[in-house]
Order: sequence, then structure tokens, then C-alpha cells
Amino acid sequence: MFRVLEVIVASATLILLLSHWIFSFNVSIDLIALVSAFLYVFLGMRYLKEDRVIRGTIILVVSSMMAFIFIESFIPIT
Repeated sequence: MFRVLEVIVASATLILLLSHWIFSFNVSIDLIALVSAFLYVFLGMRYLKEDRVIRGTIILVVSSMMAFIFIESFIPIT
């Protein structure tokens, strides 16, 4: 189940990044950060299920930083 969601979110992230960089559509960086955070959450969960604890923990910390960027765009904390 997580693998299917991971592929869907990875595809959405790739489409958003390509549309922003190559086709110059006005895609919000905050939206890209949110979708990338979801992708990193699924990657971190997969690594933790495969007993790669250090790599999974690092990826989950990176995803929490990306989610912080998204939340800070709505509620300025710093």
C-alpha cells in the first residue's frame, strides 16, 4: 500500500517540478515543499520497515523540515 502511494506522490512531485522548471508554469514553491515532504515521509517509512533505522530517521527529519517550510508560509513563525 505504501509503495503505491509512494509512486503516486513521486509522480506528482516530478510533474510539479518539471512544470515549474522547464515549462515555467507558476507553481508555488510551498506546494512543491508539501508534496516533497509527503514523498520523504513515505520513503522514511519504507526505510524504517526495512530496518534501515538511521537512513529512515534522517529522511523523516528532512521531511519534517520541508513540512515546516510549508506551514511557515501560512503562519510566519520566524
